[in-house]
Amino acid sequence: MKRLIIFGAGQIAQVAHYYFTEDSDYDVVGFSVDADYMKGDTAMGLPLVAFEEIERRFPPDQCDVFIAMGYGKVNRLREAKFQEARQKGYRAAHYVSSRAFVWSGFEPKANLFLLEHNTIQPFVSIGENTTLWSGNHIGHHTAIGAHVFIASHVVVSGAVTIGDNCFFGVNATVADNVGIGSRCVIGAGALLLHDAAEGGVYPATATERAKVTSDRLRNF
Repeated sequence: MKRLIIFGAGQIAQVAHYYFTEDSDYDVVGFSVDADYMKGDTAMGLPLVAFEEIERRFPPDQCDVFIAMGYGKVNRLREAKFQEARQKGYRAAHYVSSRAFVWSGFEPKANLFLLEHNTIQPFVSIGENTTLWSGNHIGHHTAIGAHVFIASHVVVSGAVTIGDNCFFGVNATVADNVGIGSRCVIGAGALLLHDAAEGGVYPATATERAKVTSDRLRNF
């Protein structure tokens, strides 16, 4: 089995550890965080080493790395650590769930994290260091950039173009042939029918509480 170091020690790192352990040919051998965030010398029962010293304990010719981080600063924090690991000589692993539907010509890029029940239709491309949480639909001929985070149950229709460093909240929907600029934030439940400008924020309208209380409803 290939040896893997996971950067991170929080919830996303714990999730990554589970998926790589249960559903890949990688053997997770340790974790790493920046020295300022070290809390002890183990994480999830495995060695925890400072990223500044990772090469000494887990040389890049013996281990791959996976950057298990969220979407902070519109994914730029994860992007920076991904580039740092690459500069240290590490090859970034990728994970594609065995329970995802992925078209036969799909080529996973470095640090892709693609979880269960995603549907990746034919002729879709996804850039490096991108996360697709569970249950998304990515329509045919869509091109997703690098350093993107797509939360669960997002529907991206056909022939959509998504720039780098975008974020999509749960249940967002994008119509066919829409172009989305880099660093866009598409809020949970948003419906995007037209092109999105670079750096745009597109929130959905939140549901408001009704004036009537539940004991006044006829059918409840």
